This record gives sequence, structure tokens and C-alpha cells, in this order.
Amino acid sequence: MVLVVLNHSILLCSETHNLKKETLKQQYEVVKTRTSKSKEFDKGSHVMEYGDKTFKDEKLFLYQGFDPANSNVANRLLLPDLEGAINQRDADILFMWKRYEKLNGGSEEKQRVLKEIKETVVHRKHLDSSIDFIGKLVFGFENGPTMLEAARSSGQPLVDDWDCLKRTVRLFESQCGSLTQYGMKHMRALANICNNGISEAEMREASISACGGYDSAKWSPLAVGHSA
Repeated sequence: MVLVVLNHSILLCSETHNLKKETLKQQYEVVKTRTSKSKEFDKGSHVMEYGDKTFKDEKLFLYQGFDPANSNVANRLLLPDLEGAINQRDADILFMWKRYEKLNGGSEEKQRVLKEIKETVVHRKHLDSSIDFIGKLVFGFENGPTMLEAARSSGQPLVDDWDCLKRTVRLFESQCGSLTQYGMKHMRALANICNNGISEAEMREASISACGGYDSAKWSPLAVGHSA
């Protein structure tokens, strides 16, 4: 989903702008803004630059060629906004729903897709509530949400001990089911559990308390593997 938006933004910019006037840096800024949905990252995504950036002021036509039809085009600082953009973590739900709408009413396949949508939504709600409850168990009812959501200062890694994060993810998934791509949004919360010195025993106990008896079914790490 993110790559589709990114690629479409690059192509749109290249096809509608005068590449003899636009630099690599200018296209990067235009594409970054559109892909992030004007920096509303809940419905867009980050675009970042890496490597040698010394040639950012060079003109695009040196790399992409030039369309004479665009010789008199005034380059726009903003491309048309993303229409109907959704949170990237909901892309699979949207795909399943569009598939459901196209299937014949009453067919077994349509009912199967609807069942899959319901199960996916239920598991996502379970992940959200379980992480929230675990935070309250290990940090206290009042401090839990704040501790889980705390962002570290610029320049610090997400977590100090990556092995701890891996163990914490596996402890959670062994009791609560796979995080799935959707649940990766909770990785900061799990990292903060490590950063604040919560022991493996405490995390295991909290996960059992939050998810004991939950039937992870197809989201069991035994079936889909662990996320870390």
C-alpha cells in the first residue's frame, strides 16, 4: 500500500512537471508531502532519504529524460491530495471488504470472506485491549497508558536491549497470539516495557493475566511464527 502510493506520487510528479527545471531535492519534498498525506501519518507514510545527498540540486532530466510537452509547465509545489486514503494498517481490511462487496450474495465464498473480516477485527481489538491491560498491570492503572506511549528523545534507539524486546514480543505472542502487521504499532509499548526494567517473569505473568484462555487459532505463533 505504501509503496503503491510512493511510486504513484513519483510517476505523477515526473509526468506532469518540467524536469529541466525541477531538482532531485524539489521532487523529494513534493513526493514526501504527498505520501505522508500532508504529514498526517495516520493515513500516509514516512518517506526518507539515504546515502550520498551531494547531488540533490541536479536537475531531474539528467536521470529521467525530458518530455517536450512539459516545457512550458509551471511546476507545482503540491501534487493532488490522496483521495480516500486510509490508515495503512487497515489496507488488508479494505481489500477484504472490497472483495466481499464484489462476490455474489449468499455464496459460500462471500460468507467465508465476511467471517475472515470479523475474525480479523476481533483479533485486532483483542491486541489493543491486551496491550493496554498489560501496561496497567506492570506500571499501574493510572501510569500504564502514559508509560506505554512514551517516546524517547531524538537520537535514542527504540530500545536499549534488543534481545529483551525479542523475548517480550515472544512472551506476549505465546499467550495473546501474533501481533500481525497491524499489531506492530504496539512495538513501542513493548520496547518501553524493556526500557523500564520489567522482568521476564513479570511480563509472562501479565500476559497470562491479560490473555489466558484466548483462542488465538490461526494467529497462534505456532502457525504463523513470531514477529521478532
